[in-house]
Amino acid sequence: MGILQAYPVKEFYKTIDPKAYAPGQICFTVVPHLTKIPQILDVERRNPEEHDYIKFILRNAKPTGDFVAADRTLPLSKINLRTKEELVVHRAKKHPCIIMPSIINLYPEITTLLRGGKEHLQDDALFVIPCYGIETREDPSGFPPEMAERIRCLIYSQFFPIPAHKIITKNSVARFDRIQVIRDKKERAAIETSELCLSDEVFNIFFALFLYCCAGIVDDDLTALRQLTVEKYLEI
Repeated sequence: MGILQAYPVKEFYKTIDPKAYAPGQICFTVVPHLTKIPQILDVERRNPEEHDYIKFILRNAKPTGDFVAADRTLPLSKINLRTKEELVVHRAKKHPCIIMPSIINLYPEITTLLRGGKEHLQDDALFVIPCYGIETREDPSGFPPEMAERIRCLIYSQFFPIPAHKIITKNSVARFDRIQVIRDKKERAAIETSELCLSDEVFNIFFALFLYCCAGIVDDDLTALRQLTVEKYLEI
């Protein structure tokens, strides 16, 4: 017995206003592929007189020598690198994500003080949990079936099963260990919301597992459910 037996798809989700930005709401956003070693794009002018044309080298970051004071005397078009900064690059893909609860304090009088380059110090940000697909015969990428079965039984504290439904086109896994921040929810290029949302009961379990994963906070209802699902898994 996994959580999907306790909460079939019709009970797993609910429909809400796409503009709600509510906890548990499904959205789509660009998620970077994290590498074990950061990858740096070394850039410089192709020649000293032209700042629009650059040459670059993609390489792995080094333990020493990167992110230290560097000569930035020749500026590059649309690339504003300051001393001790490097240009880090990632592969990225748009994934379904789950919006998390957040309490963000914004003060208008401080917003005024931050104009002119420091606006990022007070963002109306969102925290989201990306979802990744499960391996199928047609698509061998993603979580293998052996892991997926354990995830459905809540054996992993860092993963939560997300069944296919409507805009979620394949069975997926929410990864707490890939949490990311959306700086501005008004930017359509950064986030696209939907009317699909985890049901209240499912989101309570989802959030309880997140808190257990990140802070070791134990929820009695989650503990009881995990005990049941793990016992059923061991009987397979």
